[in-house]
Amino acid sequence: MQCFRMREKVMKRSQDDDEQEQAESEGPNALQMLREDHRKVEELFEQFEGADNRSRQGIGNQILTELEIHATLEEILIYPAIREAIDEDDMMDEALEEHHVVERMIKELRKLQPKDERYRAKFKVLSEIVKHHVEEEESEILPKAEETDLDVNALGAEAMDRKERLMAKMERVRGTTKTKSATRENRKGSRRKVASR
Repeated sequence: MQCFRMREKVMKRSQDDDEQEQAESEGPNALQMLREDHRKVEELFEQFEGADNRSRQGIGNQILTELEIHATLEEILIYPAIREAIDEDDMMDEALEEHHVVERMIKELRKLQPKDERYRAKFKVLSEIVKHHVEEEESEILPKAEETDLDVNALGAEAMDRKERLMAKMERVRGTTKTKSATRENRKGSRRKVASR
C-alpha cells in the first residue's frame, strides 16, 4: 500500500513538472504579467511616499517609465485582443480614457523636479488614478478575459518581447536625453568661465 502511495506521489510530481514546463515553453501569461506590473508600480508608489527628495526623483522616474511601458503594451497589444474576446466596448473605452489621463500627467511630471511645489501633489493624484484603474482592470476586465478562449500565453510571449524592446528603446532615449542635458550644462559652464575672465 505504501509503495502504491509513493508511486502515486512521484507520478503526480512528474505531471506537475510537465504542466509547469509546458506553460513555461508556451510563454508567460499576459494577464498575470499585467497583475505583476500592477504590484510593482504599487510598491514603487509606496516607496515614493516615504522617500527624500533625492531618492524621490529616481523612484518617480522609474514609476513613469513603468507606466509608459505598461500602457503602451496594453494599448497596442493586450487591450485589442481582450476587446475582441469579451466584446465590451464601453468598458474598454473607459480603460483607454484612463490611460489618456495618466499619459497627460506623465508628460507634466517629466517636466517637473522634486523641488517643484506641485510635484508630490501630482504624483499623489497619479497614484490615485492608477489605483482606481488597476482595481477596475483586475475586478472587471481581466476576469472577463480569463473566461474566454484568449491565448494568454501566446499574447504573453508577444507582450514580453515588446516590453523588452520598449525598455531598450526608452533606455536609449533617456541616455541620449541625459547626454544632451549634460552637454548643455558643460557648455553653460564653459561660457560662464569665459565671461568671468
